[in-house]
Amino acid sequence: MNYLTAMGNVLTFEPFHLNASDRLKQLQAYSIINVLILGLIYGCSAALFSQSLLAGRGLPSDAFNPVKIIVAGIPVAFFIHAGAALFIWVFLKALGGKSDFVTSYFCMGAAAISLWPLAPFVAVLQLGSQSGLLLLFTGVFCLYGFAVNFLVIKQVFHLSLVRMTLATTVSLVYITCFLYLWV
Repeated sequence: MNYLTAMGNVLTFEPFHLNASDRLKQLQAYSIINVLILGLIYGCSAALFSQSLLAGRGLPSDAFNPVKIIVAGIPVAFFIHAGAALFIWVFLKALGGKSDFVTSYFCMGAAAISLWPLAPFVAVLQLGSQSGLLLLFTGVFCLYGFAVNFLVIKQVFHLSLVRMTLATTVSLVYITCFLYLWV
């Protein structure tokens, strides 16, 4: 299965058949490509919107280096992907999930393609914009990315809908509590 076919299946909620151990290298490449592009999209968006924010505040133009911001988006995407994959894997293994960490990590990385449209909106929100239309688009793309990742993760871990919903609920409660305490 080539990249375009596999990613088309992921984006259209088709079954994802790349979790066999003989195709782990292919899945690894898809994961790296998708998370790398997600980081580039996020970095480019942050650089674009940060420049206008700095200019609006009257800061000197030499204080802004877009290359550093763009390049910083890549490790941010990989760190968030790794943390989320480990976090999700722990909860799903506790509920009887049947996937090893490496396979689940790469499948979640391949599903990161669904987050590409969300990245620019997250960058704008981080700069403090609160436009109603912006929030609407962010919500729509967030729900789409969530749905794609939910189905890919459910399939990889071979969980029933009830167990997957329970794991998702527990994960969301935990993340919400963590973010509440952090902020």
